[in-house]
Amino acid sequence: MRRIKYFQRKSPVESVIYCLVSLLFAIFAISYLYILLWTLMSALKTHTEIVLDPFALPAKLNWDHFIEVTKLLEVNGQGFWRMLFNSTYFSVLGAFLTQFITAFFAYACTKYKFPGCEIPYLIILITMTLPIYGAGGATYKLYRDLGLVDSYAHIICNLGGMNANFLYYRAFFKNVSNTYAEAAQMDGAGHFTTYFRVIFPQAKPIFGALFLTTWLGSWNTYESALIYLPNLPTLPVGLFQFNTEMIYRARLDILFAGCFIAAIPALVLFVGFNK
Repeated sequence: MRRIKYFQRKSPVESVIYCLVSLLFAIFAISYLYILLWTLMSALKTHTEIVLDPFALPAKLNWDHFIEVTKLLEVNGQGFWRMLFNSTYFSVLGAFLTQFITAFFAYACTKYKFPGCEIPYLIILITMTLPIYGAGGATYKLYRDLGLVDSYAHIICNLGGMNANFLYYRAFFKNVSNTYAEAAQMDGAGHFTTYFRVIFPQAKPIFGALFLTTWLGSWNTYESALIYLPNLPTLPVGLFQFNTEMIYRARLDILFAGCFIAAIPALVLFVGFNK
């Protein structure tokens, strides 16, 4: 059978708006690409070349800067590879466990009706609308008393499930028909089997999207690591520390090499999961 396709022609105004929006997004994307390429070019130049002409191409491609950065970056006795391990550990495992617990918690509060099942939703809305200022000192003291400062166990501090992503999972599970769970339970599946084999596979797209955004924020941030993990620095902490040392160490080329290395994982994930 011959398939007939119908195309709806855009009006002149719609065509103009479409072109303007496409141009705006293209400029936005090119600006990000330019920053990445400029960082790479700066990493391949010498410090003097960067200072004299930051926008010129390198006279010589100094690829050895990417090896040198692994030797020069050091914070509190932690070298480049240890900082890279810390970043991977806290960002990947932390993001996965956070999303896993949050999704499980949101499913239980959404699909099971029990006294207080709506309380987490209300608490999250209140804390998002009325943030509590001045809690940083008390939070730090609590983590220190629990032995979670300068510890790889600090990863459990974000596993409460009471975060903004709870709202996304809650909205998703509300739109999942109860017939899926009912059909699985009629076939003899228990509550955990129903969730992990029937419901959770349907939530993989939103789980993956929220995992990537959480991972990206954790990978790039250095503020919390500076406060809670001073002796377990992450790679962003090392770059931040090295940036402050530029007053005494004129090695902008090494700084840009480190920044480009830190950007590679995010670039690879974006290319692999852009859809």
